Amino acid sequence: MVNILPIASGKGGVGKSSTAVNLAITLAQKDKRVILCDFDFGGANLHTLLGLKNNHAGMGNFIYKQANELSELLQETGVPNLQFIAGDCLYPGTANMDAFTKKKIIRKLNSLEADYVILDLGAGTTYNTLDFYLTTYNSILVTTPEITSILNAYSFLKSAAFRFFTQQFKLRSEERIFINDFIRNSSSGTETSFIDLVAKTADTFKESSSGPLEELKKYRPQVIVNMGETAQDLDMAKRLRSLVQNKLGIKMDFVGFLPKDERVSYAVALRKPLALTAPDCKFVSAIQTATDRILQHSYEYNEMEMFDTENFSDEDLENLSAEFAE
Repeated sequence: MVNILPIASGKGGVGKSSTAVNLAITLAQKDKRVILCDFDFGGANLHTLLGLKNNHAGMGNFIYKQANELSELLQETGVPNLQFIAGDCLYPGTANMDAFTKKKIIRKLNSLEADYVILDLGAGTTYNTLDFYLTTYNSILVTTPEITSILNAYSFLKSAAFRFFTQQFKLRSEERIFINDFIRNSSSGTETSFIDLVAKTADTFKESSSGPLEELKKYRPQVIVNMGETAQDLDMAKRLRSLVQNKLGIKMDFVGFLPKDERVSYAVALRKPLALTAPDCKFVSAIQTATDRILQHSYEYNEMEMFDTENFSDEDLENLSAEFAE
């Protein structure tokens, strides 16, 4: 079974891509077959961190039907057990995919021959980022201890929670209309309560809400705090976990605290990941600890299908795209 592991961040500059690369290498060193994918559509540059040239077919080729399978995009990295799928920012519109293109990509990801498929997502809360982030119940969010980064991380997890819950109901259903009206009618200047939304939806639609509520219980994001330096930085991570619990009613796993290390920036400039050049440094040691914690989790695939597509071909899905695209 393929374990899809999306990695996102509420804002840029938190070291998400460096974390993804070093995490992928560490997993590969633990004899796991790993495929690292650049899913930062419109700003793909993960190949530079691996020291690879930007001359290989990438996700844009698949999206625009120049490749039929994601396996055609695989390239070797020079690291045993680690392969790479490049992104592509050369194709206009790649960053604006419809719902069925995303579903097709997710289905193809699950057919890859690997133990772990790591998705390095773009920063922010675009629908593309959120939808790929929500392909599993235990996706990773990278943040730093700075208050602005922590607040952005919370905002990201809040947006993910709203989208996760909304997508458990069929398109154009009464439940979705109710949810959208709830958000739209919330008082201006106040924070929309996710807990209140879930409670009111469950009370209004008792029968149809049981399944979504069970799915929501499975949703348990993981957080890695990068660039930590002090005990106060660790407290900020604890505050984020409390905030997510109290405001969203969602449990969050804190799986990594990575120390600030100037060599990480140098490694990016040199295009040589620190996990390869300085495997005994504290940063890599912390990455290894996070890897061990991540390996303890089960990455059950969250299909989030709006209707049964089990017997649909790729062509069928594309034909329905115009009608049901979100």
